[in-house]
Amino acid sequence: MKILFNEQDLIDSACVFIANRYNEDIQDIEAELYHGEGKGISAVTTVKNDRKTYTLSEQDIIDAAAIYLDEYHNFDPIQLSIELIYEVDKGISAVIDKREE
Repeated sequence: MKILFNEQDLIDSACVFIANRYNEDIQDIEAELYHGEGKGISAVTTVKNDRKTYTLSEQDIIDAAAIYLDEYHNFDPIQLSIELIYEVDKGISAVIDKREE
């Protein structure tokens, strides 16, 4: 089974990741995705009330997508293979393969 995540799905995943990791309220978190030539994909999240910022690496974003699928859709993260993709005209997305048991 293949799952496609668009940029908004990855932003939502980043917010869930930060809420879980740093015990923040998810509704107070904003995230932006970035692609830097030679630097890969990253995200910067901001907690509105505290003005805290957290930077997520490419691996953090992959982990965030797995956590999001686990918590909100009951997928087993161990069965997921996640590949981040950057396309100039489409932005950042992810292709997620779920290995069958």
